[in-house]
Amino acid sequence: MAALLAESFAVLAREQPAAYSGMCARLKGLAVRLEVGPESFTAAFGVGHAQVRLPDETEQAQVSTGRETVLAVLDGEQSLTQAVLTDAVRVVGPLDTLLRLHEGLVLYVQGAARAPGFAALLRRLREMGSSIA
Repeated sequence: MAALLAESFAVLAREQPAAYSGMCARLKGLAVRLEVGPESFTAAFGVGHAQVRLPDETEQAQVSTGRETVLAVLDGEQSLTQAVLTDAVRVVGPLDTLLRLHEGLVLYVQGAARAPGFAALLRRLREMGSSIA
């Protein structure tokens, strides 16, 4: 999942640079620990760049979920709000940080929806084994 997220940042930067730069600007200075199944990694944001790296305990927020939940939200089977309310997605952090993360996620998703390269990334996500679910 970490490699797929890193690749998605590169695709977004190449195919939808305005969405990418908007996301990076909104999330500048934040690091978020992501746990998807057994995999743990960090998405960190700076001026004009997003990177995926190993966690280092400097993250300001944490998001935990499973691959199947990610797919359910992407497929519209479950809303992100429903996933959070049912603890299928667990989000921990200060409220102001969580609001910025939500705004950054909206920019990411809007860009992804318009980026042709995301279709291949979604196919690869679906093909990933259940060992990370």
